[in-house]
Amino acid sequence: MAKILVIDDDITVQLVLVHLLEREGHQVNTATDGATGMQLAKQQHPDAIVCDWMMPGLDGLEVCRQVNADPDLATTFFILLTAREDVGDRVKGLDAGADEFLSKPIEAEELLARMRAGLRSRRLTQQVAHTNQYLAALVEVQNLLLACSGHCILYNQAIATLGKVFGASQVYVCRLSFDSEGNLKPLLQGEWCEPNSCETSEKLSPPTLIETQLFPSWLEMLEKGQIITGKVAELPESEQEVLQALGISAVLILPLIVDDQLFGWINFEFKHQDYSFNSSEIEILRAAAAAFSLHFDRCLTEEELRKSEAHYRAIVEDQTELICRFAPDGKLTFVNEAYCRYFGISRAEALNNSLVPFIPDLKRDIMQYPVMIHESRIVLNNGKNRWLQWSDRAIFDHQGILLGFQAVAQDITERKRAEEETIKALQKEKELSELRSRFVSMVSHEFRNPLSSIISAADLLEYYIETASTEKKLQYIERIQNASTTMNELLEDVLVIGRHEANKVVFQPTEINLIEFGQKIIKEIEFSLNRANQIIFKYQAYLDSDRNDLNHNICGFFDEKLLRQILSNLLSNAIKYSANNALIYLDLIGRDSEVIFMVKDSGIGIPSDDLPHLFESFHRCQNVGMISGTGLGLTIVKRSVDMHGGQIFVESEVGVGTTFTVTLPLQL
Repeated sequence: MAKILVIDDDITVQLVLVHLLEREGHQVNTATDGATGMQLAKQQHPDAIVCDWMMPGLDGLEVCRQVNADPDLATTFFILLTAREDVGDRVKGLDAGADEFLSKPIEAEELLARMRAGLRSRRLTQQVAHTNQYLAALVEVQNLLLACSGHCILYNQAIATLGKVFGASQVYVCRLSFDSEGNLKPLLQGEWCEPNSCETSEKLSPPTLIETQLFPSWLEMLEKGQIITGKVAELPESEQEVLQALGISAVLILPLIVDDQLFGWINFEFKHQDYSFNSSEIEILRAAAAAFSLHFDRCLTEEELRKSEAHYRAIVEDQTELICRFAPDGKLTFVNEAYCRYFGISRAEALNNSLVPFIPDLKRDIMQYPVMIHESRIVLNNGKNRWLQWSDRAIFDHQGILLGFQAVAQDITERKRAEEETIKALQKEKELSELRSRFVSMVSHEFRNPLSSIISAADLLEYYIETASTEKKLQYIERIQNASTTMNELLEDVLVIGRHEANKVVFQPTEINLIEFGQKIIKEIEFSLNRANQIIFKYQAYLDSDRNDLNHNICGFFDEKLLRQILSNLLSNAIKYSANNALIYLDLIGRDSEVIFMVKDSGIGIPSDDLPHLFESFHRCQNVGMISGTGLGLTIVKRSVDMHGGQIFVESEVGVGTTFTVTLPLQL
């Protein structure tokens, strides 16, 4: 049912309009002129006004302007009655603020349809306005609660904001509390009382329900998080008697839940109206209650933090671990004494972020990964390198809001050193295991041919011992000797590599005449390989910038066994991978501080892909074909050069030849 005001100087039209509108269930009042109509409108605040345009004195157009200019009447649905059909007149009416036009004579169905539509629109407009008012109040409450700490004037302002916007007589906040005997004794946390509804005395009366034992059924509902609301007349008789005696006509009680427990409640009391809340108002109030709950939770958390701060500091300061805390933005907020001692700085310097070796990972998903552990290497003020292991933990309050980070560090330098040694030992063991595996594979392959030759020659020699000629017998014996020599060289290479891997090779330098030594090595190789290749040996000595003596003896201190392994392997390889009659060159250059050996051949060359792996054990180049070999010779050369503290370089081109250059420091 709506309140409607009809303003028309035509009594007949008034009667028709009153009859139609009352039949629809509306409450209708009338006025016969514009001035009287404006007085009634200001007194009654109607939902709609039906006004004739043409009236003596204050006409309908002016009434429409005054209604729209009054803030209390601006949302009133206004229908202007007119006999005018001119478009210009209708424009004037719209400019004055009319919502609808109806032409005389009035069509009953059209009037009622337009009235229904207008009243619906007004109700929606009022609902939107109320909702905006409630939302604005909710925002104000949240801002006030965020700004206040504990009980202050802003806190009571937040309570008053809710009371005013919802038209309550009295609003107060209670905290759940019990006396020593276990009886409920609510603790008042804040209140607001509408001046017109409270007793006017020197001191306002306390909230009425505080003095009354809360009904058990209400307490059960609040503990379940349920809202209590309703008109007193609709409540059970036992509750009606208590509330009516207190002059309360309607109530609304909202539970305050903190840490999943009932902390208290907000109580709205209405003493002069039977107020009922719609669903949207309930949701707004739920949000307000949540803001109060969060406020109390924050206050409790801050209080707990303050109480535990002294205890926490006492414990933390006694720890040997480095302990620090960070704000959510990564700023250092606390360090213990161990932290300061370790880095050799004061607490003020640390909190000024002059030295922050660790900052939490602020970009990670802290809900999924609240704890992170990582290691960092730092350089202390004294220049020492140290390793620290940091345990970074995110700290939350009861509502899951991030308060900051705490990081604890331990010096793990010695552990890291032990780990590095273990890793090196494991790597060495892995290399030895791989070496053994490759050795077994190589031996099974490389020993097969010489063993087959020995067995074959021995069988032939046994079978033809009486009938074979002396020349044939010597050939069989020579074949056995060559195969045995090959196997002996193979075993010797393996033993040398094994001694190097086990670090059992001792460097024992003695004075050696390199020219004589080189000539001796060449003769041994040319004799043992039984090839037509010739090794050309050239030597030069540059002992200072003013002297060039080709016949000067080049001497120095070298390990003879290691030097023999270097030259014999390089020269043997040069012959093995060259044509049968190709020349091999060995150049010796003596300088003041070093000697240089250069072995050059015109053999098959080394593919570029094999060069990075040339000195690895058992590695053989992809173009060796059927040429036998173990892949250990160059490994032995590299180890022997390293034992002397020298260097080895290689230049090669497939099909052209290879040059190895060995540089050894000369110790006189």
